[in-house]
Formats: sequence, C-alpha cells, structure tokens
Amino acid sequence: MIATRATPPENYVMKYGFWTAFNITQAALLAPLMFMQPAILARAGLYTIGMMGSIAFVGATAKQEKYLYLGGPLLAGVTIVALSGLAPLVIPATAARTLMWTENIWLYGGLAVFGGFTLYDVQKILHHARMAERGLIPKDAVNESIALELDFLNIFIRMVQILGMSRNNRR
Repeated sequence: MIATRATPPENYVMKYGFWTAFNITQAALLAPLMFMQPAILARAGLYTIGMMGSIAFVGATAKQEKYLYLGGPLLAGVTIVALSGLAPLVIPATAARTLMWTENIWLYGGLAVFGGFTLYDVQKILHHARMAERGLIPKDAVNESIALELDFLNIFIRMVQILGMSRNNRR
C-alpha cells in the first residue's frame, strides 16, 4: 500500500503492479474467512454493501466539503478502537466484563468509525477530483480508491464477526 501511494500516477505500470500486489496480499490474509459459513459471508457482504452504499450516497450528495472536518475526530475514534483491540493483551482474563466491553468497543465502535471514514473518504475523493480538474493536483484514482477499499474490508470483517457471534448465541 505504501509503495502504491508513493508511486506517481504517471508511472502507471508500476503503480498498478504495486496495487495488484497489495490486493493479492489482502486476499491471502482474508482467505481464512472462507472457512466461515457461506450464509454468514453472504449476509455480511450484503450488509456491508448496503452500509457503504448508503453512506457513500450521503457523502456524494452532500454539500461540498461538508464532512471533511471529520478527519480529526475519526482519527481519535480509530485510536480508541485500536486500543480496545489491544486491551486483552494487558487486561487479566479474570476481568471478563471489562474484556467484553473492550470487544464491543472494537466491534461496534469500529463499525461506526469506519462508517464515518467512508463518509469522510467519499468527500475527500470528491474534493481531490475538483482540485484535479483545476490542475492543482494530479489525477490519481488508485490512491483515492485505497481508502474506500480499506473501509470496506474493515466494515466487512466486523460484520462477519458480529453475525458469527449472533449465530453462536442462538445455539
């Protein structure tokens, strides 16, 4: 991902090569999800598409730069989500209630934060497109798409976990 972002858009062969390698790496890391039940994956995919689509629609039809101020608060939110994901490493296993809360913050807080990042990223992409039309920055569709791709993956993974947990609770 870093190599893709660092490569200038004029060198499109190398840029698309790095982007392909980045996507192959993501596919390899997400391949264990295929051992989940197909019904859970299908529902998680549909829910993710619905969530991303509706939030992207809101971001695309909103006034120009209305949601660009969300960058700072979303960064603080993703920090809290990341720290709650690391909490089981330092909290003893006997504090089950605390671990339950940190897991819920990681799952549901992460869902909210990455939904907000989707809104922010759509607005940022439109802002960069307007700047590129004026010739202020070079057009770079690959770099713009990486943020939405990562938002999609984070939301999808959380949806799979939430649906998997709800399925286990019904048993």
